[in-house]
Amino acid sequence: MAAPIKVYLIDDHNAVREAVATMLESIDSIVVVGQSADAEGGIAEVGTLKPRVVLLDLRMPGLSGLAAISKILENSPESKIVVFSMYDNPAYVWETINAGASAYLLKTATRDELVRAIRAVAKGGGYLQAEVTMPLLKRFAHDARSLDSRKTLTLREMQMLECLADGLSNKEIANRLALSEETVKSHIKNLYEKLGASDRAHAVAIALRQSIIE
Repeated sequence: MAAPIKVYLIDDHNAVREAVATMLESIDSIVVVGQSADAEGGIAEVGTLKPRVVLLDLRMPGLSGLAAISKILENSPESKIVVFSMYDNPAYVWETINAGASAYLLKTATRDELVRAIRAVAKGGGYLQAEVTMPLLKRFAHDARSLDSRKTLTLREMQMLECLADGLSNKEIANRLALSEETVKSHIKNLYEKLGASDRAHAVAIALRQSIIE
């Protein structure tokens, strides 16, 4: 059996942080190794505990979550950061991913989506909640069609991009689009090659760099 994913929580809203900790502790594959109500204290403990995943609020008194990202990664380079925020401003998404976060979720996310994001980043991937990414992806689809034919995304590739934003696995995408899993893998490979991306978070970051976020 694989070792549980060690998670550390940083959030100044005590009730929210404690509720999330209790919920995560109910998952066999996850263990909460610590909590902090402020970024400064959290940075110090993360450096000692070396959690695999840090669940980080964005707006806090004192040092903000955004400013804390680089400091957390300096103290614990192997840790992956999941930003867990009530703010859906696309500019925040761009800034946090650019600073080094691996995932961005709203506090309206379901239990299953939060767990999915934690597992994804623990494996080295990225995760962005659909409610955050879909407006950006629609804009990106429009911009992508204006590129030269070599770089233009096909309709099927745009469907793949939307499914990835929904957090679907290859099998789930295959079921949704009535395709084989091998065909899905091929389309995703082509999509990432065109974008020059390694995962979903990277793809959205590229879209943002192309002036989708002004």
